[in-house]
Amino acid sequence: MKMQYLQFILLLALQAGASGATAANTNLASDTKATTKTQNLIRNMHTLAKKGTMIGHQDALSYGIGWYDNSNRCDVKDVCGSYPAVMGWDLGHLELGSSVNLDSVSFATMRKNIIRGYEAGAINTISWHARNPLTGSDAWDISSNQVVTSILPGGQKNTLYNQWLDRVADFMTNLKGKNGELIPVVFRPYHELSGSWFWWGKKLCTKEDFVALWRYTIDYLRGKGAHNMLVAYCLADFYSEAEFLDRYPGDGYVDVVGFDIYHRENDPKGTIFSADLKMKSDIAQKVAKDRNKLFAITEAGYEAIPDSSWFTQVLAPGVRGRNISYVLLWRNAFNKKGHFYAPYPGHSSAADFVKLTRDRAFFTCRNLKKMYK
Repeated sequence: MKMQYLQFILLLALQAGASGATAANTNLASDTKATTKTQNLIRNMHTLAKKGTMIGHQDALSYGIGWYDNSNRCDVKDVCGSYPAVMGWDLGHLELGSSVNLDSVSFATMRKNIIRGYEAGAINTISWHARNPLTGSDAWDISSNQVVTSILPGGQKNTLYNQWLDRVADFMTNLKGKNGELIPVVFRPYHELSGSWFWWGKKLCTKEDFVALWRYTIDYLRGKGAHNMLVAYCLADFYSEAEFLDRYPGDGYVDVVGFDIYHRENDPKGTIFSADLKMKSDIAQKVAKDRNKLFAITEAGYEAIPDSSWFTQVLAPGVRGRNISYVLLWRNAFNKKGHFYAPYPGHSSAADFVKLTRDRAFFTCRNLKKMYK
């Protein structure tokens, strides 16, 4: 059963490779059935990336420092007067049928905020910290290396996984604008795949099984009508182009390539971070150029931002001029002291962040014009 499925996936890959190349040549989505607005979005993102980089923030409208679920609040907007250009969300716990995600965000409110961001002209990106389907524990449970095989066709948890995908597809296909149009999103499944701290990580499954999982997931969602997805392939650590592409699922299954990177507390001057950012960006930028994909830094930040000039003196020099579509700063937790990555009013880095957003090479929502047209 598994061998037949892998052979089937290989055939799909060959077909997708051909269609993916055609899509890339015209800057269209990897999904040949993508909605018009989704195709418009990726075309405009390619154009904008040549001019500068969009600044994003995780859970930007859901909560922030000192507030939660207030429809009139956004830390980034409170600081610089504009929504972030990219807004990040996470579907973790949706698969369980829960009404709230793993960070206490109501899915009903999340849907409203995605619509709100779309109507403001921003771009929405969605990650998924899916629970461990084999053990029932969280996404960080790496006690078994059989999880991925268990959810592929023929595996003991395939039926369960299909139920999870049905819930994801239902969420995606119910993101609609005022005229009933599907709202385009950047879907970022199985992120940081080169690490081994999630059940889908490098040491927890074979390359073949990971690629099969990725393709199965995207094919399933597309088969359920989720043609409003651009798909992001996101790594953590890597040191060569070959390593970056080791588990690449094919051009027909990827629109954005990128990585997550954080400035750690043992690097106060940012020397390590800057070198790491340059090395990884050199590789990712080449991959993106060769395959005509978008390149994004899909998570980033410096927890609590102890350097008041970090945005203009550390982040900006590493990003400028690299055709990076966006940088997504991680969340400003309302319930975890010191766990924030974007400034809020009164923070020492607020003025520096404002300076960044006034730089012509960096964009917030106010700089976006008709991204879906």
